[in-house]
Amino acid sequence: MHVALIISEERLLHEHSMLNRLVIGLIAESQRVTRIVPALMSWEHVLLGEQRIALASRLETEMKVLPWSRLRRATLLATEMEKNLPDIFYAVGEGAWNVGMDLAEAIERPVLLDVWNGRLARRVPRGRHARMVGGYVTPTRALREVLCQSIDPGLVSAVPTGVALPVESREVFARPDACVSIAVVGGGRDVPAYRAMLGGLSRVNREYPQLQIFLELRGRHQHEIWRYAQKLRLLDRISTVRDASPHRRLLTQCDMMLLPERYGELFSIMLEAMANGMVVIASHDPMIEMLQAEDSARIASADSPEEWAQLIRRTIQDPEGSRQLGQRARALIAARHTTNIQASTLIDVFEQVVSGGAYSFTEAARSAAGV
Repeated sequence: MHVALIISEERLLHEHSMLNRLVIGLIAESQRVTRIVPALMSWEHVLLGEQRIALASRLETEMKVLPWSRLRRATLLATEMEKNLPDIFYAVGEGAWNVGMDLAEAIERPVLLDVWNGRLARRVPRGRHARMVGGYVTPTRALREVLCQSIDPGLVSAVPTGVALPVESREVFARPDACVSIAVVGGGRDVPAYRAMLGGLSRVNREYPQLQIFLELRGRHQHEIWRYAQKLRLLDRISTVRDASPHRRLLTQCDMMLLPERYGELFSIMLEAMANGMVVIASHDPMIEMLQAEDSARIASADSPEEWAQLIRRTIQDPEGSRQLGQRARALIAARHTTNIQASTLIDVFEQVVSGGAYSFTEAARSAAGV
């Protein structure tokens, strides 16, 4: 099967490592892959890394065009692919959806839309706008259930996000008396959640001055969060990074990862942390089903500084128990979230959409269009 993978800039910036592995995984399963990517990239390291996948052909296009330019964009791309037309399009990221739907209509092939968070589940195209949509893909079963409230369940498939599993995990909390390293990852949108988490860190810092904190700071509230950390006198413990993705090798070598926000967003860096045996402490988010209290993570049920402090303190005070928790998380990743599992599950969805399965593409298109 020939798959055209269309990737938005936002997804490529934050998930280029996962997407690169997915392309390689699809090729390893004898799939032909064409990548359609943004013409202009924001990060040089992402652009160079994306260009290195030599086994998959690559086309560039503008993801954002004026409405009257969409037909021209689709026509140009279809012309470039006319000697090697794909069997299916897979649009990853909302910015890629229109490209995928326009191309699908231009050459009469189905398109799968990747719905990776709860916000997008409320924005999926419907009716005549979804005429060429053969299905929807979510990274969790919980998100699939949300989408199925407004979309025919036969059109929605849960495909687990995959990561590379290290041969061995590092020993977390190897010297907790000398250093405890903490990665804080998130989009910086939920300020109360960050205040609670930072308040917890501040309390723990009074008892354990060996904390080393790496804080991802991005988004329009980053300065407000930085000022609150300053107010708590944490800045001498904090190193800030603008985006976690280019620093994932560093961040996934910490002892623990804190995820204060709950927007139903699954980032592969969290799965990589679990694969490395790190302890993940996160705000309760029912959409992120792989984070189960004391089974694969530690969960903060409320925006309370004291609760965050208790969870972090407990993790430091019981290094052996924390290592065991990290190993349970690693086992979960090995069983459900490797790149091989992601690629093979996705191929099954491709084949169902193209050749039949529960729905043939024609039936799927009619159902999505409300016919």
